[in-house]
Amino acid sequence: EAAIGACEKLGITPTGKRTGALDPADEGSDDVAFLGATGVHIDVLTQWSGKGSDLFQTADKAFSLCDEHGIDGFTFDSDGLGASIRGDAKVINERRRAQGIRQIAVSAFRGSEGVFDPEGEMVPGRKNKDFFKNAKAQAWWRLRILFENTYKAVVKGLPFDPDEIISIDPNLPLRNQLMGELCQPVYSINTTGKVVVDKAPNGTKSPNLADTVMIRYQP
Repeated sequence: EAAIGACEKLGITPTGKRTGALDPADEGSDDVAFLGATGVHIDVLTQWSGKGSDLFQTADKAFSLCDEHGIDGFTFDSDGLGASIRGDAKVINERRRAQGIRQIAVSAFRGSEGVFDPEGEMVPGRKNKDFFKNAKAQAWWRLRILFENTYKAVVKGLPFDPDEIISIDPNLPLRNQLMGELCQPVYSINTTGKVVVDKAPNGTKSPNLADTVMIRYQP
């Protein structure tokens, strides 16, 4: 709740790259989700059903959303079925190049891979490789830190780094659903003492909107 309109509450203007995130889905029950943000401020969020379409169409729509909202590029979830998005994006960019249209930068995020900066310490006193099981756990924890920083700045009035908070546009479509999904993931500690994140506990649906936030702000 502190993050809703945080930039305005804190009197800062969002700066930084205008980029997005894509959480693809197949023809099952999950929806495709797409997010756009300028720096720390999220101002684009949409979802649609993957039924009756394929991943190429999903990639093509993501490109269209980038054009519509002035987004320079996006990161996509490449675990599982999303792996083909990279090749689809290359084909779409080649088509755009031939038509004289700007290129969209596309990068992959694999939550199942090893952690980012394994020797670094996101949590003081614990190396990332010793604290997190994988990149997914690290990315969700990073999001937790950003929301905590925002709460301390907005509610407690503590000093803050304007690049280390997170702000959600008050008029964002699907805002209430997003807030519910952001509260859904839980974590546990495995037998080796590392953090493991379960984003869909107790049979809940995959939090596709929240996944885009995690992907967009992963370290």
